[in-house]
Amino acid sequence: MIFNLFKSKKKWQHKDSNIRIAAINEELDNNNSENKITLLSLLNDDSSELVRRAVLLKLNNFDDYYSASITNDNKVVQEFSYAQIQDILAGTHALKLTVEQKQSFLSLLITTSTINFSLLNYWLDHETDPQIITGLFQAIIKKKNISSLLLQTFSKKNNSDVQIALLSLDLKELNETILLTKLSKKSVNNDVVQLINDKLAHLIEQQEKPKILLKQCQLLLSKLLALKDLPDFSQYITKRSALEQSWQEYLPELISLSDENQQILLTKYDKITTQLSQLFAPKEEAYQQEKIAEQLRCDKQIVKNSLNKVITELSQIITTAVFEDDTLNQTDFLNQLEQLNQQIVSSVLNKQEQESFTKQIKQLEERLNQLPEIAQSVSQATHLISKMSQLALPQTLAELNERQLIYRDWLTQWQAVEQKACGILPQSIKDAYKEITQHWQNGLKPLQHEQKQLFSQTKKKLSDLKRLLFNGKYKVCFGLFKGVNQVITLLSANQQQQLKRDFDNVSEQMTEVSDWEHYIATPRKQQLLSDITTLVTAPLDNPNEQADKVKKYRKIWNSLGHADEGIDQDLNKQFNLACEQAFAPCRLFYAEQEKLREQYLVTRNEIITQAKQLADSITATKEEADTNVAATDFKTLDGQLNKLQQRWQQAGDVDRQRYQKLYRQFKHNLQPIRKAIKDFHDANGASKQALIDVAEQQLDLDDIYQAIDTVKKLQQQWRDVGFAGTHQESKLWKQFRLVNDEVFAKRDALKSTQQTEMASLATKFNQALTQIKAELVDSQLTQTKAQADQLLNEVVRNKPVIKSVVAAIEAFIEDITKKIALQDNKAEHENWRSLFCLLNKVAQNESGISLETLLENSTDDYQHLTNFWQKRLQEQLTLNAQANVKEREIKTLEIEILAQVQSPQEYVDQRLAVQVNLMQQQMLSGVEIDLSQSLINWLRIGKLTHSDITLLERLSKIYK
Repeated sequence: MIFNLFKSKKKWQHKDSNIRIAAINEELDNNNSENKITLLSLLNDDSSELVRRAVLLKLNNFDDYYSASITNDNKVVQEFSYAQIQDILAGTHALKLTVEQKQSFLSLLITTSTINFSLLNYWLDHETDPQIITGLFQAIIKKKNISSLLLQTFSKKNNSDVQIALLSLDLKELNETILLTKLSKKSVNNDVVQLINDKLAHLIEQQEKPKILLKQCQLLLSKLLALKDLPDFSQYITKRSALEQSWQEYLPELISLSDENQQILLTKYDKITTQLSQLFAPKEEAYQQEKIAEQLRCDKQIVKNSLNKVITELSQIITTAVFEDDTLNQTDFLNQLEQLNQQIVSSVLNKQEQESFTKQIKQLEERLNQLPEIAQSVSQATHLISKMSQLALPQTLAELNERQLIYRDWLTQWQAVEQKACGILPQSIKDAYKEITQHWQNGLKPLQHEQKQLFSQTKKKLSDLKRLLFNGKYKVCFGLFKGVNQVITLLSANQQQQLKRDFDNVSEQMTEVSDWEHYIATPRKQQLLSDITTLVTAPLDNPNEQADKVKKYRKIWNSLGHADEGIDQDLNKQFNLACEQAFAPCRLFYAEQEKLREQYLVTRNEIITQAKQLADSITATKEEADTNVAATDFKTLDGQLNKLQQRWQQAGDVDRQRYQKLYRQFKHNLQPIRKAIKDFHDANGASKQALIDVAEQQLDLDDIYQAIDTVKKLQQQWRDVGFAGTHQESKLWKQFRLVNDEVFAKRDALKSTQQTEMASLATKFNQALTQIKAELVDSQLTQTKAQADQLLNEVVRNKPVIKSVVAAIEAFIEDITKKIALQDNKAEHENWRSLFCLLNKVAQNESGISLETLLENSTDDYQHLTNFWQKRLQEQLTLNAQANVKEREIKTLEIEILAQVQSPQEYVDQRLAVQVNLMQQQMLSGVEIDLSQSLINWLRIGKLTHSDITLLERLSKIYK
């Protein structure tokens, strides 16, 4: 029975702590409420700290850890729980807290009576969430220096979100420039730096605000006082109202100024406003009179607009009666005119204005009485339009005079019809008239230009003929006169009249010398007949070249005039026959040209179809533009239009009647394309005008460099805006360029001031350079060069760099460097001379010589040696071993080979062997050539003897 009682006892109640720990881990479930009570009881009451720690690990709950760290009576358990809390907050524990849980725990910590700042500091050091870090920081600053803690936290948290959150806190320390500067150096990215810079800028702005406000108010009062010089009262009223409104906006901000400044500004304002009111009081009455006059002008304009509207309506009634053959009630119409007359008489218009409208009414009465004539003029105008539409433009100068005369007669008839119509013609007829006149003006212009050039050429030829005839050069005159005789009929009547006197004079003289023509023409015609006969027997492969050749011969033949009367007719017949025979192969070719006309017709129809397709695509693109489809590429469109027009011009000749019909179709199809391009140009023109307006605003900016930057950006935007059309592109560009020039002129003026300052600095630096040059001594070149280098660095540090001064200093430094190099070369030459002189003395004393003995008569030579070669000489004097003569000779040859110096003739074969061996060594080792080291190796072979003097002489030629 007793054993049964022992069995019923729970393991967690066992005396052995290890068994209790095992029961905690194996039997007690922390999800069971009874077991949890048991676990909590063991946590608070068990005698073993290990058991209590096992319970905490079993529960593994943050709240239990925190409760045990405060209320558990076992200090070790408290410390263990505290360590677990630290690990959880640091994120190194398996148990993780959400942001909400961390926020709740933080709220719990800061509401306790004794805040655990140690835990808060530890938590802050390891926390990464910006919101929690901000809360921890706000809790800790109650017991710490805010600036130090802020800088420390900002530096440790290498996270932009955390740094931005800290900068967003409402702390007076964040208004300290020194602290913000330190924080800027610890920023992790540009966003944080920008935020700090914004705060610094705001601080500077707040510090400068009173000064700026004071200047603004003083400027406003100055502008207000300047109103007294305005001659126009209306401008005075407008500007004073605007300035007083600005003053009212400044009034609430005056509180930031000192009391003294506030009182001064308010007093000045009252004084100025009183002075202005007294000064402009006499002008106010005149201003009111002007307002009355302005009102009268407005009333007159209203009356004029009303009368013009009625007159336009009555004129439209007459137009409708003419064009639509409506019956017009003349009695009612005259009554309306009479009422309109009475309205004019009773209106506010003056006599002159009334007469103007009365005249228009009389014109309406005249039109009313001339309705049949007007209707007839419309018919005549339609007939003229139809007649001129059927007449094709002249294509050659031969057609120009005739059709130009027809066109001018047509214009005269049109003016008569238009006058007869009393200004009432359908808009369609007017448009057709404009189109025809534009078409003919454009069509006649090239031929008129060609005719003008022909006139100038003919005038020059007549002048040349007169000169040639005077000088007796008759042979040239025949061809020249024949050409003039042919083209003069192509000139206009006016042009022919201008040339008539010279032409008649030349014609008379040519008649006198015509007897000489036979003498000149006979041999040339015979030669030309021979040439054309050759062309018949051996025709050219190219029909065009064959035809051109025949035409050329024909042209020359015609220019030769008449041969001797006995043979002239036979020569002409033979030449004509030969031309026909030579031209026969070309006839088939020209027959093919007729077929080409049909092909050209097909080509023109294709061009019209392509123009129609392009116009349709423009219409489709406009409809799609409303659904965010890419806009039309107008540059490409303009190119396509030009290409179509170019292809049309180059498509070849077709039948003239067909051409007119095709041309109308082509022009009709191009109309939507041209309109789209014009709309595009107009839009671009508006955009460029807006850029001009912005550019003009830059002229008022005080910061010229900011204005320059803005203008440069506007220039880039200008380039991005498309072409604005031929008519307005040049005009807009001139306006834009003018504004740009004015802005840059302001900058140039500023630069001129800066250049004056730079000139002063340049003078200062040049004086310093002159001083250095004056103190130049050959023995102190290095020190002088250092002074020049220092001066150069000082000039370069001064921005902008004065290039002329820099160039002068650099040139001086270059001269000094050359002198130093020359001195070094001289010293080196003296070093080698002295060395070989001493080595010769050593070689002459085979029995050995001490340094003191050597220097008895050679102190100067020894002093000329560098420290390095003084030591090498001392080493040589200490050598006792005899040198291998053969080795030293080979070494001498090696040095001569490396220095590329010729060896004595007796060593040619040996030199070749040494050279081969030396090349192999160089290829294997890759060591660079060092003649100084080679000499050292030569000396170390052994002590010098009398036999080495010859070798030293050979070596001295290399090193000297």
